[in-house]
Amino acid sequence: MALHASSLPPKRPPTLPEQIAATLADQGWCVTDDFLPPLLVCQLRQEAQQRWQAGHFRRAGVGRGAELRLRDEVRTDRVAWLDPEALSAAQRLYWAEMEQLRLALNQMLFLGLYALEAHLAVYPPGTYYRKHLDQFRGIGARTLSCVLYLNEAWQEEDGGALRIDTEPEAPERSLAVLPKGGRLVTFFSARFLHEVEPAQRERFSLTGWFKRRPGPRG
Repeated sequence: MALHASSLPPKRPPTLPEQIAATLADQGWCVTDDFLPPLLVCQLRQEAQQRWQAGHFRRAGVGRGAELRLRDEVRTDRVAWLDPEALSAAQRLYWAEMEQLRLALNQMLFLGLYALEAHLAVYPPGTYYRKHLDQFRGIGARTLSCVLYLNEAWQEEDGGALRIDTEPEAPERSLAVLPKGGRLVTFFSARFLHEVEPAQRERFSLTGWFKRRPGPRG
């Protein structure tokens, strides 16, 4: 017996992780405001500020392993890596939300993401990160970059925009994203060149990368 449309259960609206996955499938990048509740963003910001004041951040380098170098001409930010086995209560809530995003991405885009690595980042006034890709040379594990901003009442005159070359053939039409608290920016790590412009005040973020296992060598 055929069912009338009125007898079918109402269609469930997409969740926020599903909305992000759909946008990534369409254009490869996504800007999502209010990804986390304001109170949680505030708690994460306070933790970052406390760790910064306590001297727990280190200068960020370029490369990895034996090839890691400090290169001021490329980047001058500071970072503090998160340990998944020693997360604060606020960080565990962030990690849980990112897990929901990972599941949605795998279900809808078949990305095979299996792990998240993340660090807090601070850009003191005047610091920057020149144009780059979020992948190490010869290593394609990092698949999706996820930048969550923790800043309070950020204004355009504060600077510090994340500038993404969303149209590689027309870099003059790049996208400038202000680091407003609670805003999550996601993009495919190997696809989009991007940079962090100098800010006029301290700029905090929580940056993560979803990784997938490298395939067998041919």
